[in-house]
Amino acid sequence: MKPKFFLIEMYPTVSFKEEEALRRLLDVLESHESFKPTHWGNSETIKVEYNREELIQKVIEEGNVSEIYLHRNKSVSYTFNVKVNSSPRSFLDMDFSKSIPEKLWANFFTLSDQLAEIAKPRFGLAHPFWPAAHPCNTERERVHKWMNICAQPVPVRFLSNGPLGLGMRTYIGSEILDLVDAKSMQEIPAFLSTLEWGGVKIDLVEDPLDVNLDMLLDRWLAAMDHLKKANFIATPNFEENRRRISFSPSPGWKRYLTK
Repeated sequence: MKPKFFLIEMYPTVSFKEEEALRRLLDVLESHESFKPTHWGNSETIKVEYNREELIQKVIEEGNVSEIYLHRNKSVSYTFNVKVNSSPRSFLDMDFSKSIPEKLWANFFTLSDQLAEIAKPRFGLAHPFWPAAHPCNTERERVHKWMNICAQPVPVRFLSNGPLGLGMRTYIGSEILDLVDAKSMQEIPAFLSTLEWGGVKIDLVEDPLDVNLDMLLDRWLAAMDHLKKANFIATPNFEENRRRISFSPSPGWKRYLTK
């Protein structure tokens, strides 16, 4: 079974009202032949043919754009959304609504790394989603659902609860790294890389192109158990019928919110 869809989500620390950052962002998307935008808009409902210079003019010179939406309606399709102003609520979302051909998986993770280098996220991830069972009838199915929710750190969950968990590839910026002991992070049972912009990258598997769901779930559980002991991730609360999962912030995130 192959992933059903792919997702990149980040909380940028840079402003895309700055022309250099905006141009670099568009450069990255345009540099991948399979990921070039075909349409853009300044709201969810507006789609016009993609025009790089028109977009930059609207954002930088006219200054009346708060969000950018980019779309691609070719065989590899996506919707990309980013808030252009820098704030704790700044959010970048790139949703590939259907599976990406296996030959482009490496490009997906390269794209994610390039976006992270520009956005310098407080927190972010790139993750492939395998179809999950509904309702969950086994413990394994429950874990799969939990992982899928954690890999979608949308603002309504993340801002109040902090990091819910990890994706296949996770980015953590310096201010959130401070919530966990450095030794605990170094000892995580995953593949940890220090990034030039000051954050870290965590890969659950050494080669994201050679993975199946069972392997990913095993690696995810091991890393999550480690971060739970370090009081880094939000506490999940499972309803008895296993249909819903809610979260409570970790002690570290509660302290972070009071800064």
